[in-house]
Amino acid sequence: MAVDTTSTCGSHHLCNDNVCSLVSRYQEYRIEYTNTQKRAYFDLNKNEDWLKDMYRPAKLLYVIERRNDFCKTAANDFTLDLLNGTLDIGPGVTADAAIKSVDVNDGSYGEKKRKLGRGPRKEIEPLPAAPEAHPVSSQCRRIRTDIDQTLALVKQLDSEKNILRNVLLTGDHGKSKVDKSFVRSMRLIVRGLNTVKALEGVELLDTLLTYLWPVHGVDYYGMSEMKYAKGFRHVRAENKSCSRADNINATDWEKKLDSFWEERLVNGEDPPLVLTAKDKIDAEMVEVLEQYVRKMRDENYAWKYGCGAKGCEIFFHAPEYVHKHLRLKHPDLVSILASRVENDIYFQNYMNDPDAPGGKPVIQQTVPDRMRRRTDEHKFGAPGGRGSDATLLPKHAPITDTSTCAWCWRTWSICSCCSTQ
Repeated sequence: MAVDTTSTCGSHHLCNDNVCSLVSRYQEYRIEYTNTQKRAYFDLNKNEDWLKDMYRPAKLLYVIERRNDFCKTAANDFTLDLLNGTLDIGPGVTADAAIKSVDVNDGSYGEKKRKLGRGPRKEIEPLPAAPEAHPVSSQCRRIRTDIDQTLALVKQLDSEKNILRNVLLTGDHGKSKVDKSFVRSMRLIVRGLNTVKALEGVELLDTLLTYLWPVHGVDYYGMSEMKYAKGFRHVRAENKSCSRADNINATDWEKKLDSFWEERLVNGEDPPLVLTAKDKIDAEMVEVLEQYVRKMRDENYAWKYGCGAKGCEIFFHAPEYVHKHLRLKHPDLVSILASRVENDIYFQNYMNDPDAPGGKPVIQQTVPDRMRRRTDEHKFGAPGGRGSDATLLPKHAPITDTSTCAWCWRTWSICSCCSTQ
């Protein structure tokens, strides 16, 4: 007996379409809710210095200057340890480096130091084990590629931060007389005051990785560039045979690693410097000042251009002269306009950062947790604190459908999590 599966297949496709529609609707809702939450968070904290240090162009110039000084000091310390033979090429930060690490909120970049006689030395919290890279990272072929790529990164990042006379770049690079196909065919001669040391192969790569981490905040195998080193970077996996599954994933992992750093080397810029958006600000200022240029026909000249500032009746032969006049003779007006442009860039920098503070949706609490928290707040008062620590959540979730709850997608009549409506 033949079975008619037409209706079954039709309902199956209809079900898939409904699921896709619900998923798409939820993603749109999630994006809109996240953007709404970020806007509210920005409006609440936009005057805080720590947020300005992260995204406001004018403040970023000063932050970049302090960061460069910090990186130069870290590079000098690294060089001294390398020449003295005391360099620790482990994946973490040393005790002293951890104590002097940057405060992410005030951007001090290690400027604060413990005063003598003011209490015991701060203990370092234990850190988890260092994460490992893909096992293919231990293969000789891969190590040769990583040495070339990390050397290029050191050269570019040093140039961006104006770090000069790096021994890893100015040392004697050469080829040893061993088999050229072996990983130790590349080496670096480091000449100290009393010693001469040859770095090659795995030791050379570990030295380069160690330099990139505390100085530039680059976790090479982790494919990330941070403001400063904190905790452990990724380490090369032990030289062991790869399983079949590892071999299948090795190609994808290598492509991802190489493409990430090639993009940084070829098209990348210093991330904080990108946020200063100098070219964009200049272009927008030209557009803003253009609104204060009055174009009028003249009997002797085809056109004349007047200043649009209040009470000013001066005319020029070209609009660029009006722009120059505005900057020189009306600095207060230009300062107000420039502040508006910078505020727009400030807001865009924050909104465009997927990892910005306040950008992750807050998980809805269960009913008992919410009731207990309300009781505590009623008894002890609303929780306060700094903007980055305080939870920012609208009183009610945004409603995308008047008949359903935005939290649980159930109808309002049976919705328990939104009983406060």
